[in-house]
Order: sequence, then C-alpha cells, then structure tokens
Amino acid sequence: MKAMSKNKQHAITFIFITLLIDVIGLGIILPVLPTLIEELIHGTISDASRYGGWLMVSYAIMQ
Repeated sequence: MKAMSKNKQHAITFIFITLLIDVIGLGIILPVLPTLIEELIHGTISDASRYGGWLMVSYAIMQ
C-alpha cells in the first residue's frame, strides 16, 4: 500500500475531528431536549415530543 501524503492525512484528521465535535454536540443535547422544550412551551411531554420531532425533521432537511 502506498503511504498517504501529509496533506491528505491532515485533511482526513480535520474531517474526523469535525464529525467528532458534531456527534458530541448531538449526544449532549438529545437527552435534555424534551425537558428543555417542555419548559420553554409550558406544555406536556407529549407536546414537547411533537415540537422536538419537528425540530429534528427541520434539522435533517437543512443538512
């Protein structure tokens, strides 16, 4: 196998670090999101789940 060039190796490292930060951010916010939304809308967990679902759908569409 041919060794990767330094530039390509740095680019792949940068991409992996970026993905790691993104996944850590999602891992932090997802467990507390329903409770946070519930407090913000002053509703039930059912309402918060509905709003959270729409929020996730809109996030996925924007990706």
